[in-house]
Amino acid sequence: MRFPQPVFSLLADKVLVREHIANVIGERYLVPCFFSCKTVTTSTFDSLPNAFVMKANHSAGQVKIVTDKRNEDIQGLTTLANEWLRSDFSSVAREKHYGNIEPQIIFEHALLTNGCPPADYKFNVFNEPNNSEPYIFIQYMQDRFGAITQNLFLEDWSPAPFERSGQKSSNTRIEAPTALNEMLCVAKKLSEHFGYMRVDFYLYDDKIYIGELTLTPAAGNYTFNPPEYNT
Repeated sequence: MRFPQPVFSLLADKVLVREHIANVIGERYLVPCFFSCKTVTTSTFDSLPNAFVMKANHSAGQVKIVTDKRNEDIQGLTTLANEWLRSDFSSVAREKHYGNIEPQIIFEHALLTNGCPPADYKFNVFNEPNNSEPYIFIQYMQDRFGAITQNLFLEDWSPAPFERSGQKSSNTRIEAPTALNEMLCVAKKLSEHFGYMRVDFYLYDDKIYIGELTLTPAAGNYTFNPPEYNT
């Protein structure tokens, strides 16, 4: 975060990273995209289907899931999108690499089941110079826009011996995804040239999709219990 490499901006750019992902692991892992643009007007929404996801490419958390645009205030969406375009996310938590991204709004296919998005699988990959295999732990997150729960697993899907501070976990048994090995291979491939990377996945209609690549999740403010895992 203090001395970001230029590639950090490319990886954080939700538009440009698509080409990088396609080159490294293939286009089949990309969420289908309708288009991206640098200015949004009410007419921007005319060509979109009723359901879509609107997000800013130069930030985190600026996401709007539209389940049916016929029930939306289009002027309100336009105003929201242009507020995002004017925002400087790099100043929020000192993640400097976001400041070098040209702001755009990207519109993607909505991965929805009964109006709800799929669970998140976030693979935290740590590559150490003296180890041939990375250390990986996985965050499984459900209901990200509601009563969110987060369970942590190791690479073999055994429960992690730590938990993220302030996060509620689900008490129900969570089975390993059938695509776990493929997701592990993809996460390792995308992160192999970096000391750390978080690779986010969705499973939808028996397909794997990349959500995003993150080098500084929570602006480096993850904390864990027991506290010895923070070191």
